[in-house]
Amino acid sequence: MADEHENGTKTEQPTARRLQKAREEGTVLRAHGASAAAVTVAGAMLLSFVGAGLAQRLELAIRLGLSADRAVLDDPRRLLALGGEIVAAGLGGITVLLMLLALVGFAADVAIGGWVFSATPLTPDASRIDPVAGFGRLFSRTAFAELVKSLVKFVVLATVAVWLGWKWSDALLHLAAESWPQAIRHAASAWGTIFIVLAACLAVLAGFELPYQIWAFRDRLKMTRQEVRDELREMEGSPQTRRRIRALRQRLARMRMMSEVPKANVVVVNPDHYAAALLYKPGEMRAPRVTAKGTGLVALRIREIAGEHEIPIVAAPRLARAIYRYVDLGDEIPVGLYPPVAEVLAYVYRLRTAATAASRGANAAPPRPPAERFEPPAEFAV
Repeated sequence: MADEHENGTKTEQPTARRLQKAREEGTVLRAHGASAAAVTVAGAMLLSFVGAGLAQRLELAIRLGLSADRAVLDDPRRLLALGGEIVAAGLGGITVLLMLLALVGFAADVAIGGWVFSATPLTPDASRIDPVAGFGRLFSRTAFAELVKSLVKFVVLATVAVWLGWKWSDALLHLAAESWPQAIRHAASAWGTIFIVLAACLAVLAGFELPYQIWAFRDRLKMTRQEVRDELREMEGSPQTRRRIRALRQRLARMRMMSEVPKANVVVVNPDHYAAALLYKPGEMRAPRVTAKGTGLVALRIREIAGEHEIPIVAAPRLARAIYRYVDLGDEIPVGLYPPVAEVLAYVYRLRTAATAASRGANAAPPRPPAERFEPPAEFAV
């Protein structure tokens, strides 16, 4: 019962694949409050700069309509042309303003949730028109949270609006005593200031709301533990496929390992069962490094490759077993194995020196050091 409860509860954060799949289905983060705040702030700023110009264009449209000649009004063709002039004068600047605001809203949505194109949301879904499901959504936690956010926004903006109306009430009342050009300019300035303050308040509220939107979006995409397991199993494939991939990786690793054997300085062996190839470059490495190791047939193959490339093979059973057990492939040998490995490398160096001397006619084979010099310390005994 506990497993069923765990599997049915969405407690796991969405995986990268889950987020990508949701994106492909058209489900992305959309903070409409932030987009609305961006549009409002941009509109307030634009009106503060071009508000006077828009007022003049509206004034021109009104003048054209009120000063039209009676003959123009009686002629349908001329009346249509006059209507076009009035519309062009009044809507020309407003159209550009609305296009800029639409662009700002689009850019805000893309900045928050990114660009995505998916036809999945357009696919008919019967659950969207299910009255029972719709009634349940009305009383869900999400609906309650949206209601609380809307009430908070309304209270804050209404409070600020009332305060601004009270503060600017005298200035707005005195507009009636001013002439037309001055009145429209002062009105535009007053309402522009009020609009900017309200837009700033809305932007602050949107800034507080955005973290909640992000949390709510990821909370909707949470997964159960069973869903995480199923996704992992789907990504990794069937057990047979995983075993085959694992075997292939091991084979490739062995092939790479075998290609490093010819570069080694020495191969330490336990005559038939263990083999470890060591590489040391003075001045470039702090300590010898294990480039290949293995047991059984792998050890035999390491010895064969070493023989083909004339790499010295030194029999040191306990040292070979210690290197195989305590040193990972590609790692440097630990400090405790420095003495015996140094003895092995010194012996290999003497062998190569003797081989060089033999090629010149000398005959001086170096004696093999006593076996105890190749023995690892007690803590590395195997």
